Amino acid sequence: MADSPLSLPPVSTTALPRTFFVALAATALFAFGVTILVPVIPLYVTDELDMAEHWIGTATLAVAFMAVVSRIPAGALSDRLGRRQIMIVGAGLGLGASGLYLVSQHFAIFLVARALTGASLALFTTTSKALSADLAPPRRRGEALGLNNAAFSLATIASPLLSEGLKNAAGFQAVFGLSGVLNILALAITYSLPRVRPQVVSSLGARSDLRSTLHERGTWAGILLMAGLGGTLALMFTFYPFLAEREDLLHDAPAVLGGVAMGLGLSIWALMNTVVEPFAGRLSDRIGRQRVAVPGLAGVVLGVLALSQADNTFSTYAAIALLASGVATVSSAANAISQDAVAPMLRGMGAAVLYTSFDLSVGLNAQGLATLIDGDDFGTFFAVLTVVIASLGAAGLILSTRLVAYEQRLPIPEIVAGTD
Repeated sequence: MADSPLSLPPVSTTALPRTFFVALAATALFAFGVTILVPVIPLYVTDELDMAEHWIGTATLAVAFMAVVSRIPAGALSDRLGRRQIMIVGAGLGLGASGLYLVSQHFAIFLVARALTGASLALFTTTSKALSADLAPPRRRGEALGLNNAAFSLATIASPLLSEGLKNAAGFQAVFGLSGVLNILALAITYSLPRVRPQVVSSLGARSDLRSTLHERGTWAGILLMAGLGGTLALMFTFYPFLAEREDLLHDAPAVLGGVAMGLGLSIWALMNTVVEPFAGRLSDRIGRQRVAVPGLAGVVLGVLALSQADNTFSTYAAIALLASGVATVSSAANAISQDAVAPMLRGMGAAVLYTSFDLSVGLNAQGLATLIDGDDFGTFFAVLTVVIASLGAAGLILSTRLVAYEQRLPIPEIVAGTD
């Protein structure tokens, strides 16, 4: 049956529609399918494939590279073909990756699976963020984008424990199989979304759409804010385990925590993101994006400084909670700023540009900051990281001054985009 060319009317000018929550469920399941792999991949490379440790980095690079190069095409295609179409392709690629993991007895096959994971991640997440902006009334756009991001954070809380437990009980294949099942569920729910094509499509090419997106001051405000946050993700997911071990930050952790004291720090990070981001997004809908981003950036900087001075379990966890709260607050504002800036027909491109810059920032910070660690001395590391975050964040805040959302610049009502 042919897709309808009409857009679905909004259920309300203030309420998030049912379709939004259906799409959110698909996003949460997809996120679980991706994050459940993270804890077991390094061990699979070394223990099952019998590869040297440096190949772990190659496997991670394959995901990151494919995610970066796939985001702009994903955004452009979703603006033209519809969000539902590209999300289906993204979930399908994730399912294909799970199948390859199950049969990857050689590193080359495993590397292809990792590349598919990166492309899947780029297509699904880029498009789901644009879809959240499409479905939300303008006055609840920040909240909707915050809920979308919170779905991934929620998966990050639960998936490490589930992944490790399943691997220990039934082996790596069970984890890969569960990832496939989660992708199937995400695919099925995404497929159930209404088949509605975009009502208005840019008549120009993808390059012109990219130029139009980058022409918006709000796009650059979001880029700079998210580029600053890239350093915090590199800190937590690349350097935090190393820092905790070298500085013996968790030396007084209660015995009941056993060997999970370090992992609990990451769970605290994810929990704070899950709780704070939707509320920060909703607050930005009420009082303005910049007014929310300013205290959020202060929280990020203070969180980094607090972690640099942490010397026991409590101070480490408290610093992580503060840092994560600040990151969640700034992220919700940056996502909303970037989506506010562009026309509905360019929301996919807007999300793609924002997260391409974020992915690049994470990678560049991970590479650059590593050179600043001198044995057990992290002083220069934290000083440079603080300056980078504060500088990029401040530049983003300046650019976000007196921004006017796209809808408010037009004399006509916003065209509500459909899901497909």
